[in-house]
Amino acid sequence: MSALVDSPRSDARFGLKQLAIGALLVLLGAVSAFALMRETRGVRNDVAPTAAVSQVPERPAMTAAEEAYAHALWGVHSGVRTEAVRMTFAGLSYKMGEIKPAEIKKRVAPLTAVFGQAASKVEALQPPASLNAVHGRYLEALRLYRESAVEMVKIAADSREEHLLKAQGMSEDASGILLEVGEQLWPGEHKPN
Repeated sequence: MSALVDSPRSDARFGLKQLAIGALLVLLGAVSAFALMRETRGVRNDVAPTAAVSQVPERPAMTAAEEAYAHALWGVHSGVRTEAVRMTFAGLSYKMGEIKPAEIKKRVAPLTAVFGQAASKVEALQPPASLNAVHGRYLEALRLYRESAVEMVKIAADSREEHLLKAQGMSEDASGILLEVGEQLWPGEHKPN
């Protein structure tokens, strides 16, 4: 009688083993299929960009005068980026309630002078004719940053957030100009040689 009772259990256990092995094989097959698809797709993606890159004309090398201008402007640019970020964080800190209007004035008011001094330094540079437009655009960005700082400081007087919104718009425009200029002079924002 015990043989008859053990028999159904062993069949059930054997069925569970078969089910587990079958599930494992299906899982391994799915992982293998996924890996194969990914590798195949990776090969196609590696080939496509190469063809596209070859169709894009290479950027001409900078002349010695352009390189000297880019190098001189980099000295100003690295400081401008840092101060622009500082101004943005002051606005964010105010908006998040971490600082009061008087503190935003304390942090941002000195930046108007910093952006003004940066503009004076850039105006003193003599760009080659090929970079006159870039030079003008950079000065425009500095003007926008300075006006943005002046606008942001007005929050201390009346706590109206419209000042912050207006300042943010000007700062965003200035940042876009810096990206545009940076792409022309320092692709990837690497310091020129």
